Amino acid sequence: MSRFAQYYIKYRHEAGCYDWEQRQQHFANLFITDESIEFFLGEGNERKVYKHKVYRLNSAPGIIVMRFANNIDIPIEKDFEPATARDEPSCFVIIDNRDNLRTVAIQKRKKAFGNTRQVAKIMASVIAHHLYRDHCYGFDILPDYYPEDLFKVWGRLQEHTQALRFGVPDMGKNEIERKVEEIKAKNREYFDNSLMGSLWEVLLAQKQAKYKGHYTVMPEDKKAALCVDKSSVFMRNMLTLAEAVGEPVEIVTNDGVVYRCFIDSDEDNTDKIVSHEFNENFLELLFKERKKDGQKVEPEDRLKAEEEVMGLMNSMKHEVADEEEEQAA
Repeated sequence: MSRFAQYYIKYRHEAGCYDWEQRQQHFANLFITDESIEFFLGEGNERKVYKHKVYRLNSAPGIIVMRFANNIDIPIEKDFEPATARDEPSCFVIIDNRDNLRTVAIQKRKKAFGNTRQVAKIMASVIAHHLYRDHCYGFDILPDYYPEDLFKVWGRLQEHTQALRFGVPDMGKNEIERKVEEIKAKNREYFDNSLMGSLWEVLLAQKQAKYKGHYTVMPEDKKAALCVDKSSVFMRNMLTLAEAVGEPVEIVTNDGVVYRCFIDSDEDNTDKIVSHEFNENFLELLFKERKKDGQKVEPEDRLKAEEEVMGLMNSMKHEVADEEEEQAA
C-alpha cells in the first residue's frame, strides 16, 4: 500500500481571458499523449526534464493516471574510479478532470521526490505557463489540508453521518497521559479521562500483538444518523484520546465519503495534507503488459484496476461549480 496526498486544481480568471468555459478541455489537451507536454524546471544548462507517461481510464476518460519520474545521479565506483549511475525513480499522479472536478492525488514516494509538494510545483509551473500563454488564465495545484474543526464539519454533516473512525496511535502511555493533562488544563467542554485507563490497556494489547487498525463508532440503529455528541461518557473519552494522540477523526457519511478532521486547530496540525492509502499495484497494471508473476495483463485486470482508481478518486472529490470558481477567482 502507498499513501497519496490530496491536492486540487484551481483555475484563476485573469483580466481579458477568453474561452474560460473550456478550461477543463484545455487542460485535458495537455495530456492527450506523452508528448503533448514536457515537464521541466530551470532554463539553459540548468534545465531539468521530468519524464512522464500518461494513461487515461477507458471507463472514465476524464481521469488521467501518470507515472512521473525524477532523474537522479547515484555515486558509484566503476573500474576502481568514482562514477555515477543514472536512476529514474517515479511516483504516480492521478488527476480527476471529470466535469467540475479538480482533484489531484500524488503518491508519497521519497525515493522519487522528497515530498509531494515538489511534484505539484513542477507540474503547476509548466501547466500554468501553457494555459496562460494559449488561453490567458492562471492555474495552481494546491494541497487539501485536514479540516481543523471536527465539530464544525460534523455539525454540517450530522444528518448524513453514518460513523466516526478513530485512529490508533503509536505513542507511549506516559506521552498520552501528559497530553491528556494538557487538554484538561484547556477546559474543553467534552473533556473526560474516566475511561482512559481502560482505553490505554486495549491500545497496549493491540500494540503488543502488532495489530494496526482503528475504532469505528456507529449508532445502535443503523438507520439513524450519528449526531454531534459531547454528552456521553464514552464519546467524551474517545474525543479526548483523539486530541491527545493528534490523530485525525474520520467522518463517514451515508454515501461512503470520508472526511478527515483534527479536533484541535493548533499550529502542529495546520500543515498536514489529507492523504489516502491505495494499492499502487493497480496502477502498475495500467502501464505494464505483464504482472509481477509473469502472467499477461488481461483486459479484465485493467478493468478491475480502473474500478479501484475510480473508487479512490470518488472518495476524495474536490468539486467546484463553474460560477463558484469564476466568482472566487
